[in-house]
Amino acid sequence: MHVKGIIWIGSATDDRSGMKAFFSEHLGMEITTDVPGFTRLAAGNGDLFEIFGPDSSEHDQLDTGPVAGLWVDDIVAAHAELATADTEGLTDIERGADGHGWFYFKAPDGNYYELCEHPRPRPVKGSPSM
Repeated sequence: MHVKGIIWIGSATDDRSGMKAFFSEHLGMEITTDVPGFTRLAAGNGDLFEIFGPDSSEHDQLDTGPVAGLWVDDIVAAHAELATADTEGLTDIERGADGHGWFYFKAPDGNYYELCEHPRPRPVKGSPSM
């Protein structure tokens, strides 16, 4: 397995409106989704920051702190590799409506991380879009 980049960060908070305002107004990220319990913002390169409020079903899953999503090419192979290594906290692979996949695992530092793949092309370091 080879991690190609950090594609996503998710954070649970009891102050979703404050976080949304800070990241959009002060950091210039674009709000792309804003529904009860959940806000998604995008950076200029397409990377995502998602905020989960207390009324979101994911809030309790992410309450250990921000979770980074690490981009891999093959989510099924990555999951199998970590399962073979008896990785703690390994969840099943989930799929979004657009086909992207992800799962969570607990790293040796005690924090949860996500491995994900996405069908849309990502910028490559050194490319004109970076």
